[in-house]
Amino acid sequence: MRKKALYLFSALLIILFPFLNFFYKVFRGVSVSFVHYFERHASFNFQIPPLFQKYIHFYFTDFWIVGLMIAAFFLKEICFKELFFNRHSCFLTLYVGVAFLSILFSIFSNYFYQYTTLINLTLAFISFHLIYLLFSKRTALIVPILWAFVAIATLECLIGIGQFLAQQSLGLRFLSEPQITPYMENIPIYPLTEGNRALFDKLPWIPEGRTNSLRCLGTFDHPNIFGAYLSIALFISYMLFITTTKKGYKIALFFLIPLQIITLGLTFSRGPIFAWMIGTSAFFIIGFVKRKIFSEKERKGFYLLTLLISAGFFLALFVLFEQLIARGGFINYNGITSGSDSGRLLYYHLALMLFISHPILGIGFNGYSLFPYETVHPFFEGANATGALAHNIYLQIASETGALGLILFFLFILSILLLIRKREVTPLRLALGSIFFTFLMLGLVDHFLWTYTSGRLMFFIFSALFAASFSREKQEHALYLPNSNKEPAHRMSFH
Repeated sequence: MRKKALYLFSALLIILFPFLNFFYKVFRGVSVSFVHYFERHASFNFQIPPLFQKYIHFYFTDFWIVGLMIAAFFLKEICFKELFFNRHSCFLTLYVGVAFLSILFSIFSNYFYQYTTLINLTLAFISFHLIYLLFSKRTALIVPILWAFVAIATLECLIGIGQFLAQQSLGLRFLSEPQITPYMENIPIYPLTEGNRALFDKLPWIPEGRTNSLRCLGTFDHPNIFGAYLSIALFISYMLFITTTKKGYKIALFFLIPLQIITLGLTFSRGPIFAWMIGTSAFFIIGFVKRKIFSEKERKGFYLLTLLISAGFFLALFVLFEQLIARGGFINYNGITSGSDSGRLLYYHLALMLFISHPILGIGFNGYSLFPYETVHPFFEGANATGALAHNIYLQIASETGALGLILFFLFILSILLLIRKREVTPLRLALGSIFFTFLMLGLVDHFLWTYTSGRLMFFIFSALFAASFSREKQEHALYLPNSNKEPAHRMSFH
């Protein structure tokens, strides 16, 4: 019974993490004293940039992960060595050590707040360790969990569409929805022009004279994170649409997939949208080459899915055409896109410069936003005054933890990719693999999969499920699934 509770709460973490994004600033006085202490001892003129979070902070999901780890140890479902030094987690465990050393030997060694941010990262790593180990033993639970995930993603779609139409938050604080309006600073918006204003002029609750439109973000901190979440939901929906034998479920997914595509469009997030398109292409190319993995009925579902996604894509393009033009970067290239790309190129250049100047251990974990760039070259004085991040997880890791950190991260990725060797492709592995591939592509143009708690959870939870899907579950652990028509779980979980 206790073990069932452990797996239940582990499943709930996967399903409900978008609603658990509650933020707790703790030890505020201690955090401020850390800043003042470092200001007195820093070797340069130190000021906290506006985008930098200076308070020690934890999320509700952090406490959830700690609780799961304690319960798993108590119930002897895992052991210490298995948790931190298995074939995948050993690289993440070593990375924590390298990150600690990178801070210790950096100019931020006396800014003690930096060490606390390493705790946040370690907890995200532990989420991978736990999900991988637990669901390697209960792979039959993965598909039912993914069904529940799609149900929650549907609610997220409705929240996102509601935000776009209302042009403000919906007041869902109890679901951790950010409370924002287009009039706030540092809010993701795009301009209203003569071409795209007509839609909002028809909405009586939108005041006249508005110059900006709010991008939807669901219950996440930014539309880009919401876009990545919707990409996950889409790949899962692909797999469920192909494999389900329940007519009602297939009809529901027939409508949900276009809804997810339209909501993804409403984020106006170029990185997630283009990464989803590349990942979808990979999904269908591999699925077509390996089409023998599908039964005859599943093959028909695969071809029907191709038409459904195409229809959903062109429907979203038709409905949002004027909005996409105003946003820029999809159909046209405008000043907003140019400014965004120029900023990214600058951040890439800064990260590469820091890596070259600090090649072994980097400048110190979490130091990119704070670093005095003029110490490397006077030309870059004030180059990152707002405290932005590198917008590329690989460059972010390389600049902050050097070659040692980057190598360990690549070894972690490689340890998962090596599971593909001599293993058959299954619909579940195809979907989870497409998610993993999409994450790797998305990491080239954004940083939230590494720097935001919700982004980290997405990356490490679904990387863990992908790795777990290659495990061979013992027969006594087999379960029946709700859409299996009494077929054994080892068949429906695609083993």
